[in-house]
Amino acid sequence: MKKENTMKTKTLLWVCAAVLFAAMGAGCVSTPKSQAVNSVDLKEKEVSFTSEPGVLAMTNHTNQNVVVFAGPVSYDMLLGGIKKGKRRTFDLNKIPGLPKNGSLLVRVATYNTYKGKGRITDEDVIYTGLVVYDLKAPKDITELSIYKDIDTEQKYCVYLTNHSENFVVEVRLEKPNGETIATLAPLESDKRVYLTQKDTGKGYKFFPQFIYVDPRTNEKTVLNVPQKENVQVMDPDPVGGEFTPIVFDSPKNHNLSYSLAFLTIRNDTKAGMEFRNSRTSLPNQRGRRFTAPGRSDVYELDTGIDKEGRMYTALTCAFNEYTERSVGNYKFRPGYVYEMVWTDKDGSYQYDIREVGQKSFVENAKIELFME
Repeated sequence: MKKENTMKTKTLLWVCAAVLFAAMGAGCVSTPKSQAVNSVDLKEKEVSFTSEPGVLAMTNHTNQNVVVFAGPVSYDMLLGGIKKGKRRTFDLNKIPGLPKNGSLLVRVATYNTYKGKGRITDEDVIYTGLVVYDLKAPKDITELSIYKDIDTEQKYCVYLTNHSENFVVEVRLEKPNGETIATLAPLESDKRVYLTQKDTGKGYKFFPQFIYVDPRTNEKTVLNVPQKENVQVMDPDPVGGEFTPIVFDSPKNHNLSYSLAFLTIRNDTKAGMEFRNSRTSLPNQRGRRFTAPGRSDVYELDTGIDKEGRMYTALTCAFNEYTERSVGNYKFRPGYVYEMVWTDKDGSYQYDIREVGQKSFVENAKIELFME
């Protein structure tokens, strides 16, 4: 009897030990697996691709999903993600310490890069954009567009340098008012800008625009230097090879000039309005191609640098997309400010346009960028 009890006790101890060992073994095996899954899941959950009410809208024309950061990526201030081919809005109120109005840079990396790395670096950034915002005006939405031919595989690039201490440089592609492919902070050097190579084998033309934002008024001013000193041509080279950077020198006061006229359109009608030239919709300074009822927006018109300016003969305004009214022939001079006011009376849209005056140069001005 005693022997039988002893055997039962041993058997019970072996069963308990086996169960404990199995539990420990399962714990040892499952814990890293669980942690690995959770770390991936957690990172995926951190990135929201859902629009939220906010003053920044971005459209992703690339072939990959992307993530967007406010300020330098080293601060890890993630705003969210944008699916490929989609547009979404961002709420800037979630940025700690952000002033009620001002300007900042947003930087974009591919979602695959973000998912696969512990920390994003400057070399992972495929797009940088300037945001001029006013949190007290939630309907003033800044629109940014991520260029379709950015090389999201990050195999080919050019290097850009901004020698200006006071201005942000927006780099336009192929023409002065072309697509913005990159934005350089003051004194930023050797910035990688990823671009696919052209099928033609020819290089891209790069046009810089020097930009200042008045911190008192939040007004955006675009300055140009003569094109012969300005335009640069370069073909993207493989990443990691020898390179020659494209350098944009700081503009001097004596050779600064405007090549744009600044037209403020006030929409005092009850309909939304689209401003067009030769049936092509024009963007305002906030990047939107629409002025809501009761609002004013500034539109930039290319005039060239000749003081005589440029005559426009095909300007129109379309109300609710289907009622179009001609503006008539009007000459705009570079560096001048104009105001156009639209009203409707008994269903008839009417306008008044006038030259307000010459825009003064911003001498000794220095842009202030949050977090930079």
